[in-house]
Amino acid sequence: MTHCVCCDRLLSDYEATRKNALTMDYIDLCKVCFEDVKGLFPVIERKDLVTESDLDPSEQDLDVESREMDTGDCRDYIDYIVSNDSYEDS
Repeated sequence: MTHCVCCDRLLSDYEATRKNALTMDYIDLCKVCFEDVKGLFPVIERKDLVTESDLDPSEQDLDVESREMDTGDCRDYIDYIVSNDSYEDS
């Protein structure tokens, strides 16, 4: 089972298969944390794995204060993802 690298929330199958389209690395961010980087790089998503819980925010998703997050690690991870977008095929 895969967990979000920022908040340690268990990822759904849909979230766990989301990839950076340029590097083909798995992103490993839950839907809440992914909102912070959405649009910064192209992604590949398995639309066939989307469930209702992937689309609708729950009360737990909206309760940001109850989540334990190491924002330093999360920021480092986001910087890593964005910096790898300069990847070019040789």
